[in-house]
Amino acid sequence: MNTSANPVTETDPSTDTEPNPEATPESPPEIRVLKIATCPSLSGKSQLTFNIGCNTVGEIQFQVTGNDGGGYFNDDWVAQSSIQAVLDRLPKGSPITSATFRAIYPSKSTNSPGFLAAILLHCGLLQPSKDKPRCYELGSPNEFISEVNALLGTGGNAGRKTLTLKGRAKKGVPTSA
Repeated sequence: MNTSANPVTETDPSTDTEPNPEATPESPPEIRVLKIATCPSLSGKSQLTFNIGCNTVGEIQFQVTGNDGGGYFNDDWVAQSSIQAVLDRLPKGSPITSATFRAIYPSKSTNSPGFLAAILLHCGLLQPSKDKPRCYELGSPNEFISEVNALLGTGGNAGRKTLTLKGRAKKGVPTSA
């Protein structure tokens, strides 16, 4: 075990170079919060606070910001396209559970996938399964799309993008493409 302090090394000033801009981490994309809301967790034991936002290229994002039940969660923004990619990988006819969203939160809080499912349920993008308890199916995104489009028109980067969500249609439920 080395207990000595870091050695001081001399450098040749003629070899110093400017930092490589490609090597510096990118700053996260700017996200405009469109709505702050609350919903119950899937268990109903706590109330979640969440944001719906939009980045500069018009992609809808979701973020858990609070849990009055005290459980840990990840507060990273989650892009709608990430959610859609997970749903697209499900075999046809498979039920959606909170575990479906684990791929979005690798090595993160185990509560986060369930909290995301609760948000999607609250927004109408998921609905309870008629056949399987604790399972969900895709809901109709029409009301959510209308609400977000109205929120996009309230300032900032308003009017630049119109939201549409790609989804696997359920029988008798129209979806936007």
